[in-house]
Parts: sequence; C-alpha cells; structure tokens
Amino acid sequence: MMRAPDAPDATLDAALVAALFAVDPAGTGGVRLRSSVHPVRDQWLRHLRQLLPEGTPWRRAAANIGDDRLLGGMDLAATLRAGRPIVQPGVLAEADGGVVILALAERLPAAMAARVAAALDTGEIVLCRESIDARAATRIGVVALDEGIGDGEAPAASLIDRLAFHLDFDGLSVRTRIPHPYTQGEIAAARSRLARVRVPRAIQQALAAAALALGAGSPRVTWL
Repeated sequence: MMRAPDAPDATLDAALVAALFAVDPAGTGGVRLRSSVHPVRDQWLRHLRQLLPEGTPWRRAAANIGDDRLLGGMDLAATLRAGRPIVQPGVLAEADGGVVILALAERLPAAMAARVAAALDTGEIVLCRESIDARAATRIGVVALDEGIGDGEAPAASLIDRLAFHLDFDGLSVRTRIPHPYTQGEIAAARSRLARVRVPRAIQQALAAAALALGAGSPRVTWL
C-alpha cells in the first residue's frame, strides 16, 4: 500500500510499484490505481509501459465491456467463410503475456469482475457456448483505474483481493513528477532471475505474521 499522497516518498513508492509489477505482471496480479483523471496517472501509466519489454500486449477494457469482447466469441464472418466455428479472441486473450487496463473499474459489474478474477487465478479462459469449445491463455496483469468517490465506490472485492499493489494519487499536485529510479535493463535482469528466487521459511513466516498483525483478512495478501 502506498503512503499518503502528501508523504515525501509517495512518488518513490509509485515508481517502485511500477518496477515490481513490470518484473512479473501475472505473478503480482496487478495494481489498483485510485485516482481521478489526472496527469500523474497518465504519467505513471506511460512510465510502466516503458519498463515492460517492447511489444508487451497492452489492452484497455471499458466498464461496460460485454462477454464477447472480454472473453471472446464467435466471429460470424470468418465462420461463414470457413464453414466451421471460428473464435474471435477477447481482450483477456489478446493481452496474454501483458497488461489489461480496466477503465472505471469501480463501475465494472460484479459478474465481469469475477471473470477477470478467474482469468487471474487460472491463467486461461474456457469458452463453451455458441458451438464453441475452446481455451485461451490469459497470463495477464491488471491495472484497475479506480475513479470512485469515497468508500462506497470501489472495484469489486473479488478483483481487489487479487491485486498486489494499491496506489492512491488523489491529492497529488498536477505538477508532481514520478521518478525513474529503475531502468528497463534492471527490470529485465530482475525478471531473468525471478524463477531462481527462493524465500526462506523464516521470511515466509515473518510475512504471514505481519499480514495477521496488520489485520489482513485474506490469505492472498501473504501469497502475494
């Protein structure tokens, strides 16, 4: 969780979150970015994209997105031409290996949030409808853009629970600048070492104890 917006290290926290997420988008689940439309939000998104490998999929999904566009569905024109069912990939499959930006995540219907959450859990989607029986990989990280006002407007808990990082840019000046303390090369080097990282049991126990002491109600906090 990021420090309060007026804290002196708030922008450094934001830069660190971008770096950690860029190392392993699918492994970290993603970022809940609470902010109105704001230059600092756009600046952070640009910075994040620069830290990702060139060509990393980057897709946006609106809050009113339908099942066919999110999950995929029948491509009628291609199906008629081929004489057999042809699947049109959805946003989640198109973003495999990359990032999905959820615009107005606080307005995303619970059913749609559940579909995104399932994709984060399993790394794939299964389509069994309209004569379609197909699977598609969805190893993605999510940036949930939360423009909610107050505690009453927030993305679905099922989605928030799966995102490792929460940032809050409300209250930051439009003149705020996000620093760039990590290079793309450093991120790539960290990514290459990630599979070899082993966390000693004592550290695992300390992380679990910290989560309990801080009142984290979900075991996903410790897993993340």
